[in-house]
Amino acid sequence: MDEKEIVLKALDKIDKWYVMLAGIRENSLLIVSKKVPPNSINVDGIEYSVKYYEPEEYLRVITYNEDEFRSYKIYYFVKVYMRKVLDILSSLEVQRMSEEFEKNNRLI
Repeated sequence: MDEKEIVLKALDKIDKWYVMLAGIRENSLLIVSKKVPPNSINVDGIEYSVKYYEPEEYLRVITYNEDEFRSYKIYYFVKVYMRKVLDILSSLEVQRMSEEFEKNNRLI
């Protein structure tokens, strides 16, 4: 079974109407939801641990640790929420580029 199927089957076992974003990394599921999911979810006999965040908390976390987003393969998301995530990540990238530009111009 591919990773997308695993994520979607896991979401079928919880109340996915509250889920804003879901992904997978190895045997760990990332679930960003307004409702707390179980600590683990069994999909076709395989136990997956759940890393849970509330939506606003996750936005704060990725501001300081982009890998919390980039290390997971995201297969389910609410479009408006994903836009917020991508806006944060792109603004961080612009900030890094700006700092690098300033640093390089000071050396000249």
